[in-house]
Amino acid sequence: MDLERLVIDNIKRIRKEKGISQEKLAEACNTATSYIGLMEIYRNVPKLSTIQRIAEALGVDPLVLFQDLNRLPEEKQRIFSQKKKNILAVLERELDRLMPQ
Repeated sequence: MDLERLVIDNIKRIRKEKGISQEKLAEACNTATSYIGLMEIYRNVPKLSTIQRIAEALGVDPLVLFQDLNRLPEEKQRIFSQKKKNILAVLERELDRLMPQ
């Protein structure tokens, strides 16, 4: 996924989740509503300083805007699988220890 599109998609998603209109976001960022609208249809690409202002207006860490949520489930699945293996290994050792020889 293109990084610019990822950031814009995250901005739009978070804005909608928080129930913030384009107008309110633009006001909080000291920019024009048309800028936010054009950004959300990928016609404007925000500079880093604008991304920082948008993150502040949305009440999130700017790094959140760069996270690819599609990758997060894969990482969680990998961690879950590793923990599951560890737990099963501990259980197997305990069962082996309890089994009469």
